[in-house]
Amino acid sequence: MTECCDRVEINANVNWIQTLIFSANGQCLVGGGFEGVRVWRVGDGKQMAAMPDAKAVYCLALSNDGKWIAAGTGYGYVYVWNAETLEQVFKQHRQDYKDIHAIDFSHGDSTRLVAASFNQTASVWDIATAKRVLQLHHDNRVTAARYSPQGDRIATATETSVRVYDSNDGKLLVDVKVEVKPWFNKGLLWSNNHLLVVSNSTIKEFEASTGSAVSEWPVPASDFFSCISLSKHRKFIAYSSKRIVTFWDISTHTQLSLIQHPQDISSLLLSPDDQFFAIGGQDGKVIIEALSRINASTHEQDQQDEQPSTSGGLPGSNPENLTKLPSLPRIIDSFLLSPLDPSFPEPDFRIDDDTGLDLWRQDQLTNTEASLIATAATSQNTSHDVLASRALVRTRLREWDAALVDAEKAIDIQPSVIGYIAKSIALVGKGEKYKGYCICDIAFTRCHSSHITFLLLIKAIIVFMAGEHLSALSRVDDLIAMVSSNSICYVVQAYMYLLLGNSRMERSDYEGAIESFEHARAKMRYNGSRLLLVISLIFGWQFDNIDMNISQRLCDALYAAGRTQDAVQCFQEMTDDLGEEADLRVDDLEWALDFRQRSSEKLARLGDTAVDAQQHDKAISHYTTALSLNPPSPQDILIKRGKAFLANGLWEQAVDDANQVIKLDPSSPWGYEMKHAALHKAGEYDDAVDAFQAMLSKIAQSPDPDVQQYGDQHISPSTTRATIRKIVQRTLRHSPRVLINTATGRLHDRAELASAFESLPIFKELVSLMTKRIDYVRIKRGVREYFRYVMLSHKWEDNEPLFQQVIHIAVYDLHKSPTHDKLQTFCKIVRDGGFNWAWSDTCCINKSDNFALQEALVAMFRWYQGSALVIVFLRGVRSTSHLGALVESVWNTRAWTLQEYVAAKEIHFYTEDWTLYLNQELPNHKASREVISEMEKATGVSADQLMLLRPGLTSIREKLRLASTRQTTLVEDAAYSLLGIFSVTGIPVIYGEGEGSLGRLLAHVLTGSGDVSILAWSGESGSFNSCLPARITVFNGPATSHLPSPIPDVEMERIISTSSLDLDVALSLYDRLNELPAPWFAASRMKLPCIAFQLPPLSSYRTHSGRLYRAETPAFGTVEITTKHDLSRMKSLYLVHPWLDALLEQEGANSGAFVQDNVAPSPSPNPDDAKFSDEEFDNDDSLPLLEPELLSHFAADHVVPMDRETRARRFVARLRQPFGALLLTPVSSSRRGTDYRRVAADSLITVRFQENVLLASILDNVRTLDVL
Repeated sequence: MTECCDRVEINANVNWIQTLIFSANGQCLVGGGFEGVRVWRVGDGKQMAAMPDAKAVYCLALSNDGKWIAAGTGYGYVYVWNAETLEQVFKQHRQDYKDIHAIDFSHGDSTRLVAASFNQTASVWDIATAKRVLQLHHDNRVTAARYSPQGDRIATATETSVRVYDSNDGKLLVDVKVEVKPWFNKGLLWSNNHLLVVSNSTIKEFEASTGSAVSEWPVPASDFFSCISLSKHRKFIAYSSKRIVTFWDISTHTQLSLIQHPQDISSLLLSPDDQFFAIGGQDGKVIIEALSRINASTHEQDQQDEQPSTSGGLPGSNPENLTKLPSLPRIIDSFLLSPLDPSFPEPDFRIDDDTGLDLWRQDQLTNTEASLIATAATSQNTSHDVLASRALVRTRLREWDAALVDAEKAIDIQPSVIGYIAKSIALVGKGEKYKGYCICDIAFTRCHSSHITFLLLIKAIIVFMAGEHLSALSRVDDLIAMVSSNSICYVVQAYMYLLLGNSRMERSDYEGAIESFEHARAKMRYNGSRLLLVISLIFGWQFDNIDMNISQRLCDALYAAGRTQDAVQCFQEMTDDLGEEADLRVDDLEWALDFRQRSSEKLARLGDTAVDAQQHDKAISHYTTALSLNPPSPQDILIKRGKAFLANGLWEQAVDDANQVIKLDPSSPWGYEMKHAALHKAGEYDDAVDAFQAMLSKIAQSPDPDVQQYGDQHISPSTTRATIRKIVQRTLRHSPRVLINTATGRLHDRAELASAFESLPIFKELVSLMTKRIDYVRIKRGVREYFRYVMLSHKWEDNEPLFQQVIHIAVYDLHKSPTHDKLQTFCKIVRDGGFNWAWSDTCCINKSDNFALQEALVAMFRWYQGSALVIVFLRGVRSTSHLGALVESVWNTRAWTLQEYVAAKEIHFYTEDWTLYLNQELPNHKASREVISEMEKATGVSADQLMLLRPGLTSIREKLRLASTRQTTLVEDAAYSLLGIFSVTGIPVIYGEGEGSLGRLLAHVLTGSGDVSILAWSGESGSFNSCLPARITVFNGPATSHLPSPIPDVEMERIISTSSLDLDVALSLYDRLNELPAPWFAASRMKLPCIAFQLPPLSSYRTHSGRLYRAETPAFGTVEITTKHDLSRMKSLYLVHPWLDALLEQEGANSGAFVQDNVAPSPSPNPDDAKFSDEEFDNDDSLPLLEPELLSHFAADHVVPMDRETRARRFVARLRQPFGALLLTPVSSSRRGTDYRRVAADSLITVRFQENVLLASILDNVRTLDVL
C-alpha cells in the first residue's frame, strides 16, 4: 500500500458518502454518493477521477482480481468500469428494478455480478454477455448480497431473514429467520464458512452450511446506519453505529478499540492490508486513518496503568520489540510479549524409551503406543515424559479421551511443555478448540524464552488442525516476519498450504487448491532442521520429499481444473529441478509415468477438439505440449500435429514431424503419408511423389488387412501420369500441330509440347495430387490452361518467315524486316498477356509436308475457334485512323481472314504500329459496337448471323455468298479457304489444279448435304462439272431467285381450299418425289433428281450481248433463254426443275438462310464441368453448341406437323410457283444411259407450270439425270 500520513481528511463536496472501496493495490480510494463516483489517492487525498453519470450510488464492489469496479444506484442502474482505465464496460437497467443497495463480484474468476434490489430480488449478471443468468426471489426487499470466499454460494439479507443460495443454479440452501439491520450492504459478511450479521444491537454469527447459530455479542446500538468491515485475515472487524467506530476480535468477541467521529457515519472500510481504515460521513467528508495511530494511544494508556496487555492489539499496535510482527494474532499470555530470539533452538524434549522413539519415528504408532504402555507398566513410578509421549501418540491415533487422560496425568505429575501440548491437541480433537488454545498458551509459562517462537509455531499448527486454516496461516506469517529466511516456519506453512490444497481438492475446489499449492511451493525453504522431526512426531506431518509432494499435487490440481498446459509446465519445472527420473523414488516414478500418460492423452484430445473448431494454433500448442512429455508412442500425436501444421501453412514443421514418425516406425505407412501431404503443400512435388510411392510400398508390405484395404483406395503415380499424358494428347489433338513458345521463340511440335508439359510444376503437382481418384476436371483444367494459345490473323506479305526458316532459329533472333517484326511483336504481345503459346500460319505450317498442310487447311477453322485469343494485324491501318478503316482494310478483303474472324471467340484488332484499333481497351473486340458495325458493313451480314456460322454443312449458301466477296492470291485458295468452315476432310490439297479445286469442294459439299441451292447460280460452268461454277464469285447474290417463292400462310390456305385437283395423282407425285435420293457426286458425275421437260425447237434472235432464244412449250408457255452458246447446234434441250426440297418443304429448302449447326463441336468444352466423363472428353467433337431447347426451336422452324393429304395439296400449290430452271443438253449415250451437261445461261431462266398442265404429265417427267 502507498505510504500515507497517519490521517488524511478529504472534503468530497457531496452529500453523503454512501459507500467506499479501496483499489486492489490500496493506493486509491473510491467513494460513491448522490453526486456519482469519485476516486482519491490515499497518500494525499487528491481526487484522481470522477464518474458523475452514476447518480445516487448506494453500493460499490471491487472484483477479486482488481480488474473491475461495480456500482449500484438508487435508480436501478448497475455499472461496471475498468478499474485501471475507468472506462465503462457494462451498464444495465431494468424498469422493474428499484433501489440497488448491494452489489458484489463472484470470487475467483470475477465473471459474474450479484445485485440486490428493493424489488425483492437479487439478480446475477454475466459481465461478458450482459445477460442475467439467475434471479433469486425473496419475500421482502433485499438489502444485502455477498458471494462466499469460494464463490460457490451467495448470501442475501432482507429485513427478516438471511439466506444462502447455490451460485451456479440459484438453489436455496439455507434460510435463517433473523432481524437484519435494513441498510445497504453493510450488515452482512462472510468469515470463512461463517456469516456475520448485524441485528439490532448485536452481531450474530451463523454456520453458513446449516444456518445454525455459532455465537453473538453485543455492540453499540444504531437506529439508522450500521456498517461492518472484515480484516484481511478475518481476525477482527470494524463496526460503526451513529458516530462511533469500534474494533472487535472475532474469536473472543473482545472490543479492541473505540473512536469517536464528529458526524454520523454512513460508510466504513478497512484497507486491503489492514493498515488503514476509511470513514465516509453524511457531511460529505472522507477520513483515512492509520490503525497504528489508534492502538499506539491504547498501548500508551496500558503502560501508564501498568496492566499487562491481554491482546496483541490491532495491526500496527507495535511495541518496539514487536516491530517485525505487523499483524501478530491475539495471544492470551502477556509473557509472549517478552523479547524473542529470532533463531529456533531445539527444545529439550526427551523420551526415555529409545525403542519407543524409534518406532515413533518410523510412524508405527500402534507399536509405539504398546511400547510406551509396557514401559509404564514396568515402572514403579510412571514418568511424566512417558505419559506425555503416550498422550501425543494417542492423539495421532485419534484416541482423544485416552490422550487427554494421559496428558492430564503427566501434568499432574509434573507440568511440562509436552504435556500441555498433548492436552491442547486432545481438547481440540474433541471439539473444544478454544479450551485447547488456552491450554496451549499455558505451555508458554513452562518453557525457556528461547523456545517461545517454536511453541508459537506449534500453536499455529494446532489452530490449523482445529480447522481455522487462515488464522493458522496468518500466525505463521507473523513468525516468518521475525525469523531468518531459512526458518522451518516456511516449511510448516508450506505444509499447511499443502494440506489445505488437499482439502480443497477433495471438495473439487480445484482453483482454490491451485492457489494453496502455489503458496506452498512459494513458501518452501527446506533446511533439514531436526525440529521438523519433532513436528512430525507430534502431528504426523511428513516433511520428507515435501517439495516433490507439493509439485505433484499442484500438477494434479492444474490437471483437474482443466489447465493441462499449466500442469505440464509445472511438471517439467519439477523434473528439471529434480534431475533424472531414474533417481526418483518408486512412488514418485510411478506418479510421473502416470502423469505423463494421462496428460499426453488429454492434451491430444484437447488438440483434436481444437482442430474440429478450426483452432489450429491452439491444437499445435496442445500437441506440442503432449509431445514434450515423451509419451511412449508419440507417432499418432506427431501425425496430428503435422496435420495442424499443414492447416496453418507450416510445411517445414509438418515435414519434420513426418520424418520423426518415419524414424520411430520405418515400417509404418502413415509417416510417409504425412510427408507426402506436407511436401505437396510445400511445392516439393518430386519428393512428395517419392514419399507417396513409399507409403504405397509400406501398405503393400503390411500384414494388416485394414491397412491393405486402405491401400486399395489409392492409385499409383504411374497411373496418374498415364492419364495426364492421355489427356494432354487429346488436348493437343485439337490444337495446331506446331506452336511457338512465347518465352523462347522456338517452334514446338506436339511431341515437344507434351514433353514440355511434363517438365512443368503443374504436371508434377497433378501427379502428386491424385492419390485416391483421377480428377479429370482438374487435369483438363490444368492442361488446357497451360496449352492456351493465341493465333495471328493477317494478310500474307512478301518475305514472310516460313517454317523451314524458323525451325532452326528462334523467332526473336530473326533479322530485322517488316514481316519479321510483325511476327516478333505478335509473340511478345502474346507472352506479355500471360500466354505460353502462339501460332502464325506463316511459320507454323510445314507446307512441304502434304499431310501437315492438308490437316492445317481442314482444321484451321477449329484451331481459330479453340484459341484463347485471335490477334488481327491490320496492315495499312494506322493508330491515327478513324472509324471505317477496318471496313476498308485489306484484311477485310481476304478469303482466309473471313473464317478466322467467324471462328474466333475473342479477338483483338491491332493497327500496323501495334496499337489497339480505335484505342479500345476491351477484353473482346467482338463486343465492341464500333467493330460490330464495321464488320456488318464489310460482310453485309448482321453480327448475330455471323455468330451463328459454325463449321459444317449448314448455311451453305450464305457461307458461299460471304466467300464470293473475298479475294485470294491463288485460285485454289478460293476453295481451300472453305475447307475448315465446311468441315471437309476428304479432299486432297492440290495446288496447281486451278478452278477444279472449287468444283471438287462444291461436289463434296453437295453430296454431303444434298443442298441443291449450290446449283442456283448464273455464269460460266467449271471444268469439274457443268452444274458447278468456275468461280466462286457467282454466289454473290441470293439463291432465292432460283427457288419457288414461299407462299404466305393465308394465301396458302386460300389456294388449297379453292383449287381442284386429282388428289390421287397429287399423292402419287408427292410420294414419287419424296422417294428420290438427294443429289450426289461420283467423281465428277452428278446424279440429279429433278422434273425435266424437253424443249421444242427454238427461235433465235441476236442481241447486243449475245443470242436470245425463244420457245413455245406446253408445260411452261413461252420460254426465253439468253446465252453465248449456240443452242441450234445442240440435238435437244431440257428445262429442269431441281428444287425438290423446296416443293416438299424439307429442311434443305431454306439452306440459304442461317441455320444453327446442331452437330458442330464445342471448341473448348467447359473444363470445370465435372459431369463430362473421360469418354465424353475423348469424343467432345460431338458436344452440342446450343442448349437442347434451342436446337428444337430451329427444328420447329422447318417441320410443321400435318397429314399427308395436306402436304400433297401444299406441294401442288408450290409446284405452280415460278422458279429458275436449269438448261441441260444430252452429250452422249451409253449402256449406262444418257449423260447431260448444263448449258450456262447469261441470265436466270424463270418459268412456271401452266395451269392446264396435268399432274400426271409432270409425274411422267420425274427423272434422275447423270450430269457431267
